[in-house]
Amino acid sequence: MNSEFTFDLTSPFHMGYIVDDVENEMAQISSAGGITWHPPQEMALELLVEGELVELEVFFTYSKEGPVQIELAQGPKGTFWDYSEYGGPHHNGYWTSDLLGDIKGFQACGFELLYTGMGEESSPEGFAMLRGSSGIRVELIDEIMLPMFETWYATGSFPEIV
Repeated sequence: MNSEFTFDLTSPFHMGYIVDDVENEMAQISSAGGITWHPPQEMALELLVEGELVELEVFFTYSKEGPVQIELAQGPKGTFWDYSEYGGPHHNGYWTSDLLGDIKGFQACGFELLYTGMGEESSPEGFAMLRGSSGIRVELIDEIMLPMFETWYATGSFPEIV
């Protein structure tokens, strides 16, 4: 285990939940807690999973309220967003200014890299999901993506990831 790597796991910016119906969950949570939502987004993703390209679409939204936002997400069967397999609390999400360095740091601490966004030359880019031995999942989102989130929050549409 790496004793030099430290990451503040007490300060996520969102908590992710895998649901079977984003819009139904939005309505239920709004009714129970007065939560409001950014417009749901359908996004095509290219993921790097164990060195292989996986293409899929996810449907998701984030709460407007925070400081820790709620993410609701649903995706295809057989993926990390499959409700029958992963439904309920799923991960905590964190901004990172050093995606590759933090991936390596978590891996040195025994975390398994589940997937990343696919960059040029099949390198990790944009975000990554890691899992600890007890099952805790950590989503790292590169701060370079913050302007895309801010555009979504301001306009209702998440810009295309290029």
